[in-house]
Amino acid sequence: MNKHSIFHPTRRMSLLRNASLIGFVMLMGYFGIRHQIVGGGPQGSPPLDSYCVFGGVETLWSYVTKGQFLQKTNLSNLVLLTAAVLVTLLTGASFCGWICPFGALQEWIGIIGKRLFGKQFPLPVHIDRPLRYLRFVLLALILYMTISTDKLWFEIHDPFKAFFGFEFELSPGLVILLLLSILSIFIERFFCKYLCPLGALFSLLSPLSIIKLKRQSSHCIGCNLCNKSCPMGIDVAHVQNTGGDCIRCLQCMENCPKPEALILESGKNPSPPIPHSVDYRR
Repeated sequence: MNKHSIFHPTRRMSLLRNASLIGFVMLMGYFGIRHQIVGGGPQGSPPLDSYCVFGGVETLWSYVTKGQFLQKTNLSNLVLLTAAVLVTLLTGASFCGWICPFGALQEWIGIIGKRLFGKQFPLPVHIDRPLRYLRFVLLALILYMTISTDKLWFEIHDPFKAFFGFEFELSPGLVILLLLSILSIFIERFFCKYLCPLGALFSLLSPLSIIKLKRQSSHCIGCNLCNKSCPMGIDVAHVQNTGGDCIRCLQCMENCPKPEALILESGKNPSPPIPHSVDYRR
């Protein structure tokens, strides 16, 4: 075992991750319901936007250039963003795999899809690869429109707010939420892979993380069980480093029959480029 490796996950670790996701889903649900019951204003409950990590990204430019927060955001957004960035620089995009409530919903809907059809239906590689750049296009668009309009432009399109805000009147956000839910039945973590602007940011920061998930080719037996279990469609079996798309769910390690083939390493070696996805689940 590499001297920098930390541990090999067990079923208990998987249960801990699921408990974490359930806890954050319940927490966001509580904030959303409380705001609906108590209302806003000085005597009410803060809007869901105040608890959103991406809200920190949206309001950052206004705060830096004008010393003001965008409406419905405040210092809490910047604190949450700072914490998420620090976590990413330490452990990679683990926020997406262990904390993100909307990512959890995507994952659970995918489980329903697997139960219904016995499998999911990943996109062909020649479609999957270019489609992953949509996250970065969407991130750039949201930042441009937010700065231009000086408001939370993405708010009415946000599927996260449509669900956890419990505002089920017909809106662009609700329509997008319904479409994503349908797509996630067939394609695992569709939003996370192709559309999430916060995930795009974390994927850029993740290769800089201190702790990396690496494959030791000398111990790998080529069974491809890691690829079949990866919700982000990473070609784990053929790379040295899982790269920026890895959400550190550790399912690849849990399903690997060789404990030393996949390790979490805290070394300072530079990360190779983000790996392309390969369809191993048909």
